[in-house]
Amino acid sequence: MRKSAYLLSMAVFGLGLAAAFAGDAESLIGEWEITELVVGGKKVEEKEIKGMKFVFDKEKLTIVPPAADGGIVDKRTFSYKVDSKAKPATVMLTALDGEHKGTVSPGIFEIEKGTMKWCQSDEPKAKEPPKTFESPEKSAIYLFTFKKGK
Repeated sequence: MRKSAYLLSMAVFGLGLAAAFAGDAESLIGEWEITELVVGGKKVEEKEIKGMKFVFDKEKLTIVPPAADGGIVDKRTFSYKVDSKAKPATVMLTALDGEHKGTVSPGIFEIEKGTMKWCQSDEPKAKEPPKTFESPEKSAIYLFTFKKGK
């Protein structure tokens, strides 16, 4: 009897651990405020990103630009598809507006304890998602860090 209780508690712990490292579409839903952005290996100044958010509903991502004028990101909307079986989880964004409307952009993300890492190429012709959460020097790779909003 003791052994089965131990196995059950280990299974429950494993499920909790999996939830802590969520990478599924359901875990994205809500508002995520940016805490850090690295582009081409260089950290973007906080004043340029302060207040920037990714807002997910079940079908769409809306990027809300920072409050500062002349920020580096415009308001944009995307549809998205998540592959949570991939490690790390992958996401395919399809631009619904803007200059690159219809362009599909692959990325990766992971969520742990209310923090999300998101890595995506800004190269419109990119076909494969980044392999790691890095923004190499002189690349078109964006590496975002977010905190889950209230």
